[in-house]
Amino acid sequence: MEIIPTILTDDKKDLEKKLEFLSGKTDRVSIDIIDGKFVDNKTFPLDWLDGYQGKNVIWEFHLMVNNPFSWIQACNSHMGQRVIGQIESMGDQLDFIDRVESEGMESGLAIDLYSSVEELNYEAVFRSSVVLLMSVEAGQSGQEFREESLVKIDQLTRLRENLGASFKIVIDGGVGLENIKVLKEKGVDIIHSGHTIWGSPDWGEALSQLQLLSR
Repeated sequence: MEIIPTILTDDKKDLEKKLEFLSGKTDRVSIDIIDGKFVDNKTFPLDWLDGYQGKNVIWEFHLMVNNPFSWIQACNSHMGQRVIGQIESMGDQLDFIDRVESEGMESGLAIDLYSSVEELNYEAVFRSSVVLLMSVEAGQSGQEFREESLVKIDQLTRLRENLGASFKIVIDGGVGLENIKVLKEKGVDIIHSGHTIWGSPDWGEALSQLQLLSR
């Protein structure tokens, strides 16, 4: 199981500090993009990443925005390797997949805590590199994992088997040292981790423990 650190912030110094810390400690970083419309809070502008491009880290972007289509080109211009969009804010999931792939990036779909697996377009899912399940309410770090998400993991695992698809299952929100093994046993492929790392007094120790328990 892969641990991908996530960054959700509107503070440039905080962003810089976290990016500097992650240098050499992970191959991939997930950036949460929030526009203040999909949920109330708002994150930093993408041009704050300009000085960090090309530093041997793979960017992926999680779009929690009202119009994910309008962000695709900007994600590409900022060296995004994967773009994940919330299905609740896109009218056509296949169109989102097409547009992301036309920019040469991997595509992914995300399901909000209160959305169901049945709302996924199965053809779009089949073509997705990942399907992300929000296990907390979107937009705020530090929430507790919601146990109803475990049912969705089972549903998504069965869907993947039934479709003969190869997408990876991502869990985002509330994952800590106490529940990561359960998610691994459930077949989760990727954990997006923010608060467990950044809320710890020792970022390095927290990341190391997550990586150790994910093996």
